[in-house]
Amino acid sequence: MALKVTPASTNDGIMAESILKECGDNLTGRPQYYLMDAGYDHKALYELIRKRYRAQAIIPLNHRRAKEPKEGFDWDGTPICSAGYRMVYWGGSKGVNKFRCPHIMGKCDCPFGSSWCSDSNYGLVIKTRAKQDSRLFCTPHRGTTNWQKLYNKRTTVERCFGRLKEHLGLETGLNVRGIKKVESHAYLCAIIMIATIIAVNTNSAQAAKVA
Repeated sequence: MALKVTPASTNDGIMAESILKECGDNLTGRPQYYLMDAGYDHKALYELIRKRYRAQAIIPLNHRRAKEPKEGFDWDGTPICSAGYRMVYWGGSKGVNKFRCPHIMGKCDCPFGSSWCSDSNYGLVIKTRAKQDSRLFCTPHRGTTNWQKLYNKRTTVERCFGRLKEHLGLETGLNVRGIKKVESHAYLCAIIMIATIIAVNTNSAQAAKVA
């Protein structure tokens, strides 16, 4: 667990680098994914995670004041074929995603057929790479079941936030003023929660041995 207390006006993305470093310093292994909400949708953060931590950021895109998606792509990074159809995701690994012709895959009835884009019976193939645009392109591809399963794991930390705020008074039980005092209060709440988890797990393990 890494914890930082800031004024409400501080952008989440600004604090991300120090939080990542603190977490990394306390880990023995190397995470494959970093799960964050849309408040951390900053290209510099994707690049940091990809290059320094050699991992994939799983973050929903926040289309801040964007009027159009990137040329040749839909909002989620899916390539658009020359006939204007979304191409079909066909898997990806190591930062590379593969997309195939939607006509060949039976997802649309293109008036031009598949031969307009490719002479191959396999159909047109387009590959996207995280190193080209680490914010727009990720593996697994956004919108896929695997991407959503990973992102859903964030519910764990949301439950943690809920317990800190509702049961340990971090939201309504503050009787101190000043960042340093609030930070001390927050750390005490975190220590109590971790101690409770350790106690519950210890008792459960002992009960299992007795049974």
